[in-house]
Amino acid sequence: MYFGAHVKASGGVWTAVERGEALDVKAIQFFAGSPRTWKPQLYRSVDAERFREARAASALRFTVIHTIYLINLATANDEFYEKSVVALVGAVTAAEQLGVEAIVTHIGSHQGAGFEAGLGRVSEALRRALEEVGDSRVRLLLENTAGAGGTMGVTFAELAAMIAATGDDERLGVCLDTAHLLASGHELRTAEGLDATLASFAGTVGLERLVMVHLNDSKTPLGSNRDRHENIGEGEIGRAAMRLIVNHPAFADIPGILEVPGYDGEGPDRANLDTLRELRGEEA
Repeated sequence: MYFGAHVKASGGVWTAVERGEALDVKAIQFFAGSPRTWKPQLYRSVDAERFREARAASALRFTVIHTIYLINLATANDEFYEKSVVALVGAVTAAEQLGVEAIVTHIGSHQGAGFEAGLGRVSEALRRALEEVGDSRVRLLLENTAGAGGTMGVTFAELAAMIAATGDDERLGVCLDTAHLLASGHELRTAEGLDATLASFAGTVGLERLVMVHLNDSKTPLGSNRDRHENIGEGEIGRAAMRLIVNHPAFADIPGILEVPGYDGEGPDRANLDTLRELRGEEA
């Protein structure tokens, strides 16, 4: 596993690369525009080119855009649903402009309608998005969830069902969040538990769909169904389990991207990255 961080892109999208370099990471994740507004971010050609040039001159191996928080691909509210699909397409379009490899999205909640009802809405949204972006090779990654409020993608079977219902498009992949895994009931804190979790993923979604990991400790315990990130080694997952995770063969050549609060409250920082590097260098 190689490490990355969620970084800000304020002051010009190319500054995301600069912030990644300042942290000495090999991968970055950032928002294309404000994560709390619907308006899609389309870049001027000069800004997109500046990002591409900065990225080419950097040591980055992987870049990814995180979609806005407002998206709900499972909602029965037609107006909200249409806005969500437009936002999803906008993120892929921005990624194509910048030469970014992937976008990652929260899928949303069926809001009590049940998984099967939500599945129909999600698969339609994903098909529409993939059709509207044409032959773009940008990967569209679905993120697993902690399990609160009828969210979609709590289990591996749910993630697999959404991919299958969208025709198994090769551009669809998965981002696994470690805090969400623990909160949704996956025991990651022993070698046996981690192996069992990954075997379950391999048998349902398939390891070939695993594109990246969000490396987050969890403020809340196993099975809490609550999404609360903590700094590495400071939460319910802990240092010993994080050592197992960052050294696991299944993650050998994929990015592990931090979304932690940071010790100064400003997000992923060098201290958290130093902890990960220390754990990766220790014997499991």
